[in-house]
Amino acid sequence: LIDDKYWQWTMSTTTNGDATATNDSIPPLLRCWSAMYNAVPKVYLPGTKFDVSFTFACSIVIFSVRLLFDSLFQGYLGWNPNSKYTTDCAASAASIFHSVVLCTGLASALLYVHPSLPIAKMSDAPQWWQDVANALLQFCTGYMFYDFFGMLRDNNWAINAEDIVYVGHHIATVLYMSSCRTMGVGHISSMALMLTGEITNPLQNALHISRYAIQIEPVGTLWHVTHPYIELVYAVCYSFVRLVVGPAQLINITYHLLFTKLGRERVPLYTSLVWVALIWGIILGSLPWTFEAIGMVKDGLEVKYDRHFDYGPRFEL
Repeated sequence: LIDDKYWQWTMSTTTNGDATATNDSIPPLLRCWSAMYNAVPKVYLPGTKFDVSFTFACSIVIFSVRLLFDSLFQGYLGWNPNSKYTTDCAASAASIFHSVVLCTGLASALLYVHPSLPIAKMSDAPQWWQDVANALLQFCTGYMFYDFFGMLRDNNWAINAEDIVYVGHHIATVLYMSSCRTMGVGHISSMALMLTGEITNPLQNALHISRYAIQIEPVGTLWHVTHPYIELVYAVCYSFVRLVVGPAQLINITYHLLFTKLGRERVPLYTSLVWVALIWGIILGSLPWTFEAIGMVKDGLEVKYDRHFDYGPRFEL
């Protein structure tokens, strides 16, 4: 067995192993996240030390970005504000913003720690890194709340049958991230899963925008030229992450939670079982999109979502 002391928190070589790194040695991006987190007054759930203020601040920021994209597509591009194509493109653009901001922060934070043990304790990290981790987890949680209510807003405050898996994904993700924050352990696994889960999101939402744009813009415009390449690049990347990277991550996390002494000591068995069920449920729930992406790879530049694709009555004016 590996000595527990081996897994005590260590920082990257940029700090020469000093967990009390000076401000100058902390990457600027992580300093920015820490500063933003501490700039927002803390609001705790009653009777707890569970902060939610940064979560809701992030929801407001992302919703504001969504409104900016609404103005861009409707005002600058002149797309019909009453069309679901237009509103979904704005929602996808806001999702791209969230993923790019989140993934750059996650990659920087995770690359700064060695080893990235899935069951590391939050308290082992220096305070500034704890602030960064909490900020990133709350930023993603804030997006999930924004996205849920944004979906309701775009659907005239109704949940459609095809949205059930989508809503279930958001609930599972929020539960996992929040329980990791509450218990002070598992945040590394949560952040790593967020990174690989969101890293293909910009491509996926770029595809959503391009496939709707070719329904709106005339043939021969840039949207029609780039759409086949966007679809193929997305399909290749999504298939690889969901078939190779994702399962490898889940196997590693499952092993540390259920089959190591340290994992069993730090996380109660019932909690580990719930976490394992949640993370495997999320990737199994994405299988329809994975199979779709595989089909797109096989088809090459022969697109699935061409300009004659029927999206159903919800997209009719």
